[in-house]
Amino acid sequence: MNDTVSLLFEIGCEEIPARFLAQSQIALGKILQALLEEYRLLPEGVQTFSTPRRLVAYAPALLVHQPDKIEQVQGPPVKVAFDAEGKPTRAATSFLEKNSARLQDLTRISTPKGEYLALKRTLKGEPAARLLPELLMKAIASLSFPKSMYWEAKAGPRFVRPIRWILALLGEGENARTVRFEYAGVKSGNFTFGHRLSGFGKIRVTGFHDYKSKLFDARVEIDPGVRRQTILEKSKGILDDSVRLVQDKGLEEWIVNSTEWPSALRGSFDTRFLHLPREILITVMRDHQKYFAVENLQGKLEASFVAVLNVGSDSRGLIRQGHERVLEARFTDAEFFWKSDLREPLAARGEKLERVTYEAELGSYADKVRRMKVLTNEIANQLKLAESERRDALRAVELSKCDLTTQMVQEFPELQGIVGGLYARAQGEPDEVADAVYDHYLPQSMEDRCPRSLVGAVVSLADKIDAVVAGFAIGREPSGSSDPFALRRQGNGVIKVILELLIPVALTPIVDKALELLDASHRRPQLGPEMVAGFFRERMGYYLENIRGLRYDTVRAVLAACYDSPVEALRCAEALESIRGGEDFEALCNSAKRIRNILTKSASPEDRRTGRIDPDLLEPGPERDLFETWRRVSQEAAARRQTRDYVGALRTIAALRPQVDLFFDRVLVMSEDEKQRRNRIQLLVLLDELFSGVADFAEIVPAPAHVDAST
Repeated sequence: MNDTVSLLFEIGCEEIPARFLAQSQIALGKILQALLEEYRLLPEGVQTFSTPRRLVAYAPALLVHQPDKIEQVQGPPVKVAFDAEGKPTRAATSFLEKNSARLQDLTRISTPKGEYLALKRTLKGEPAARLLPELLMKAIASLSFPKSMYWEAKAGPRFVRPIRWILALLGEGENARTVRFEYAGVKSGNFTFGHRLSGFGKIRVTGFHDYKSKLFDARVEIDPGVRRQTILEKSKGILDDSVRLVQDKGLEEWIVNSTEWPSALRGSFDTRFLHLPREILITVMRDHQKYFAVENLQGKLEASFVAVLNVGSDSRGLIRQGHERVLEARFTDAEFFWKSDLREPLAARGEKLERVTYEAELGSYADKVRRMKVLTNEIANQLKLAESERRDALRAVELSKCDLTTQMVQEFPELQGIVGGLYARAQGEPDEVADAVYDHYLPQSMEDRCPRSLVGAVVSLADKIDAVVAGFAIGREPSGSSDPFALRRQGNGVIKVILELLIPVALTPIVDKALELLDASHRRPQLGPEMVAGFFRERMGYYLENIRGLRYDTVRAVLAACYDSPVEALRCAEALESIRGGEDFEALCNSAKRIRNILTKSASPEDRRTGRIDPDLLEPGPERDLFETWRRVSQEAAARRQTRDYVGALRTIAALRPQVDLFFDRVLVMSEDEKQRRNRIQLLVLLDELFSGVADFAEIVPAPAHVDAST
C-alpha cells in the first residue's frame, strides 16, 4: 500500500466578511476534496477551518505518490485499420506510432458503432509534491464569492479580500516540506500569522498540530465550533442565574465568523430606555451594535447587554465604557424617533407614499398599496371572509407601507413592518390590524414563522404575490443564481403561508388579477400567466420535497395533476405517499406509463382525436370488462375527489389493476382494423385521464422488485 502524508493548506487574507465565511470554508473543502480525487491522491477526507483572516484545509492522509492509471485508448475501426489482405493500413500504424505501441499490443473491442482497435496504456503516477503546486493554485482560483476584489490588475486573480500569505505544508515535523508556488504575487511558505494584537510576527510551523498549537498561543482559535462554544460559555459566565441572553442564532453566527479570539463583557444602559418597545431595543443592540440583549427568566428585557470582543480582555473597563456610550447615543436617537413619529397618525402618512419609489418601472409604494388592496379583495372573496375580517385586512394594507416614511425606519430599515405594527397599536388601531401590519413581511425564510392571524396571512399573500408578478412583468425573474428581486424568497413565502396555515386559495385567479393590474407600460408583451404559474409550481415542488420531505416523483405526479390549489396538492401528495408500496398501485403505475407511451409514441393524432367510445366495437371479455369497470371506477373516484377523500379515490383507481393487466395480456391495441384501433385508443385516453386526475400515475417511479437471495 502506498505511504501517506498530511497536507496543511492555509489562505491568509484581509478580513473576510462574516456573511461569506462559513460558505467559503465549506466550498474550500469540497473543491480541494474533488481536486485531490481527480489527481488520484485519494485523501481519507479533508477537514476545514476558518477565521476572519484565513481559510484552512487539512488532509491527514494524502498519498505520497500518485498510483499508476491504466486506461483503454480507442483507435480506428477494424475495417479501416486493415486492408483486404489483413495487413495494417496507415490508420493502424499511425495509431501505433502515436501511442508508442506494437501491433501485438492491440486488442479489438465491440462498440455500438462496430468493432474498433484499442490498446491499454499505463499512465505512470507522479509524486504528490510535484502535483500539489498546480492543484493548490487551482483550488484558490476555483473559489468564488458573492463579491470579489482584485489588487494587482483587473484581469488578474480575484479573491474575497486581498491574499497576504499562503501556507502549504506537506508532512509533519522535521520532514515537513513547503509546497512551493506563487499566486497573485504571493509566494507560499511554511509560516502563518497570529491575531493582529498578539504581537507575533511570522510564525513558522512544522505541521498541522504544531500550527494549531502555535496559533492558539498567538490568540487564534481556528475552529468555528470551538469559538461558538467559547462565546456562549463566556457570555453565560458573566451573567448571574436570574438572567439569560436573548437567543439569536443569526447574531451568534455573525460573531463566530467575526472573531479569532472571542471574549465577552457585560455592559448596561439607562433603565429609562426600557419604555421603548422590545423590538426596537433588540434591533438597535443586534443589528447596529452586534450586542446580545439580556432578559430575565420571565422574558422581560434587562437594562444590560453582552458584547463579544475580538481581544483578550478589558481589565480597565475602557472598552465597556465606550460601548455603553455608543449604545446610549443610539437609544437616544431611537427614543426621539419613536416620540416624533407617534405625533403623526400612521394613516396620514399614506399620501407620502406617492413620493416613495417602489421600483423605477413599477411606480411608487402608493401604486403597490392600490394593487395589494385589489388582490386582498380577490383573496377575501375566495375565502369568503367575514366582513369584519375583510375590513381589517384592507385597513392593514392601507397602513402596511406607511412606516417607510417614518424616521425610525429611515434610520433602522430592519424595523419596517414591525414598527408599523407597533405604531398602529400605539395609535389605537385594532389588534387584528396592528398584528397584520407587524407580520405582513413574514415569513422571510423557510425557517421563519408565518403571520399569526388569517388577516395577516391575507395581507402577506397580497404583498408577496404582487411582488412576484411585478418582478416577472419587468423581466426581473430569477435566472440561475441571480435573483435581483428576491422572488424565490417571496414565492417560498407564498407557498409556506398557504400550506402551513392551510389557506384554501387558488393561485391562478389571484395571479391573473395581479397581471391585470399592471398596465401595458409595466408589462413585457410576452409575459403570460403560465410563466408565473411555472414559478409557483417550482416553489411548491421545492417546499413539498425539501420541507415536507415527500418523494420527488410523488411531488412531480401531484403537481402534474393538481397545481392551482396548493392545499389540495399537499393533501393529494400525502394521500399518494400513504398508499404507495401496494402491489396493485405499483403495477398500475407501470400500466399508466405504458398507456402514456402508446398515446405519445404509437398512436397517431387521428387515433387520439377526442371522440366517444363506440360500445358496439368493444369485444366481449377483457376489453368490455375494462370499459365497464372504468365507467364505475371513474364515477366513484370523482365522487371521492369531490369530498376530498383522496386516499379513497387513489385506492379506487388502483383497484382497476386486474382489468388493465388482463386487457394488455389479451387485447391488441394497435389493431389493423382502423375503427377498432381508434376505439381502443379512446379507451386508453379515458384511462390516462383517470390515472392523472388526482396524481399522474405515469410520473411515479415504481420501487425495484425484491429478489429472494435464497432462491
